[in-house]
Amino acid sequence: MRTMLSRGLVTLTVGLGVGAFVPALVHAEAPQNPTFSKHVAPILQAKCETCHRPGSIAPMSLIAYPEVRPWARSIKARVETRQMPPWHIDRSVGVQKFKNDMSLSDAEIETITTWVDQGAPRGNPADMPATRWPSTSTGTWNSGPK
Repeated sequence: MRTMLSRGLVTLTVGLGVGAFVPALVHAEAPQNPTFSKHVAPILQAKCETCHRPGSIAPMSLIAYPEVRPWARSIKARVETRQMPPWHIDRSVGVQKFKNDMSLSDAEIETITTWVDQGAPRGNPADMPATRWPSTSTGTWNSGPK
């Protein structure tokens, strides 16, 4: 069975050519002009808000733009050095993928750093994802996607 599987993989590889596998290795690129509402807020919501929300363990909320903007340069410094979000797994050794991985991809880091370098623009508030936690600045609450 293993030999048949290996032959099939070799045939598939030879038949498709090496270039056929390149798209699977390409990572998402960061937008050139990111805004908080459209690009940064979804990253923070997915990777940071679990801790950075009212009543949780982090020292400040990162839910709404008025809460995040004063911390923009600090956020940039922490994500560039991969201090935040904390993820102490060495990706060059052993298992490479983890369920519930909270680390940032290179494209997410680039999005955040570019956003800060361009003055941390808010963007269109209509582009904001639905909130999942209460915000100290807006007092809003949403239970998340339905």
